[in-house]
Amino acid sequence: MVSGGRIEQIRPLGPGRDAVEPVVLPGFHDSHIHLRAAAAARLSVDLSTSSSIPDLLASLRSRAGDFEGRWIRGWGWDESSLKERRAPTIAEIDSVTVDQPCVLHHRTGKLVILNSAAWRILAGPVSERDPISEPLRADEALLQKMPRQPEEALESALADLSGELAAAGVTSVTDATATNTWDDIARIDDWVRRGVVRQRVNALLAFDQVSAASGIEDGMPTHGTVRVLGAKVAAPADSITDRVRHVREYGWPVAIHATEPDELEAALEAISECGPPAWGRDRIEHLGLPLPGHLERIRAEGIAVTTNPAFVTERGQKYRELLSAVEQQWLYPLRSVLAQGIPLAAASDRPVTAATPLVTMAAAVHRRPRVGDAEPLGPEERVTPDEALSLVTDRAEVDGPAPDRRRGPGSSASDVHLNADLVVLSDDPRRLCEETGVLATFVGGRVIWGAQEAAE
Repeated sequence: MVSGGRIEQIRPLGPGRDAVEPVVLPGFHDSHIHLRAAAAARLSVDLSTSSSIPDLLASLRSRAGDFEGRWIRGWGWDESSLKERRAPTIAEIDSVTVDQPCVLHHRTGKLVILNSAAWRILAGPVSERDPISEPLRADEALLQKMPRQPEEALESALADLSGELAAAGVTSVTDATATNTWDDIARIDDWVRRGVVRQRVNALLAFDQVSAASGIEDGMPTHGTVRVLGAKVAAPADSITDRVRHVREYGWPVAIHATEPDELEAALEAISECGPPAWGRDRIEHLGLPLPGHLERIRAEGIAVTTNPAFVTERGQKYRELLSAVEQQWLYPLRSVLAQGIPLAAASDRPVTAATPLVTMAAAVHRRPRVGDAEPLGPEERVTPDEALSLVTDRAEVDGPAPDRRRGPGSSASDVHLNADLVVLSDDPRRLCEETGVLATFVGGRVIWGAQEAAE
């Protein structure tokens, strides 16, 4: 059913579910993504498939020549995926990078490893200060001195990323980067206006960017084409309350990173202490491991949740090894969250995963790890195909008031189209058929991906 240019209801999946025919649906939304990081990962050595430290070092060695005169950048290492179950040492990295500065980003984005050459550049001569052998937190002030990716290369990678998202039926995204400044938001707006990014973009702002000067328009801050949904808080548990207090001084909602129980507990205590926001809605990002009683408190505070079903399928082996059987049942819950009536959306967290909305749906329904174990992980948390579809399309309660979906990215109030943001699929995605493909993707009545791109 369509109302006011918006699909309000999708026909239930009935007895004819085996029939294969094209369907038109609301455009998919990725409610937690990192645009710049995902683009930068495309310009880095991909370490995410490395199964051992020698394998990782071989990847670095084979690509080092591509970075002549520049920093070698690697992305995606994860000690839980390596046979040795540890990070590579500085000496091991030095053995293949020699005097060329090198930085390796953890798959989660939380940790960074520098080789000796990079350390000398950022921290001074090794003789004065020895390199730190353990991985650094990605928010270390020292790392702000690293050179940025060349703008032209970054934009090219970003355009490719946006095209990939369009080909997956994604019409809008929320950039959840915890370090977003107002200048970063302006940069995203520029990308959208120039067509580098084809999707509509919402964004979260770094908590320390919120001030009395942060304007509110129609109940939500905007910067050109970009809606700012609130302030992102990603911090150790003991720092969360102070950051929420700062944001609440100006009435803003928060989106709090919480993959661990202590982060979630601190988030709930801070929100309870500081009271509700003046506009928008608080969010919990990820909800990795809520303990008994946490979901009831999330519901009572009126908080929404954005989670990542593909984490369960892509990291299943890691969770089997690290978590008890009871904890595995609590991991990235879906069914329990919906049962509480908590607004819930699903996301890829790119570049952490490259899950498309269709892959996310399958992960939410099956919760079956891809490697090492065919048994579902936390089977009680599986959802139905209809519910899974809603997680990647219905986002109004999570993101706040729905925008005017008749306007395309970069359009003005007078530039109004008649059609909603739509995706045309070769088959009903609720059949969870791997052959289901995207035939066309529309934003504001404009095709951002279609038959021509598919043919190319």
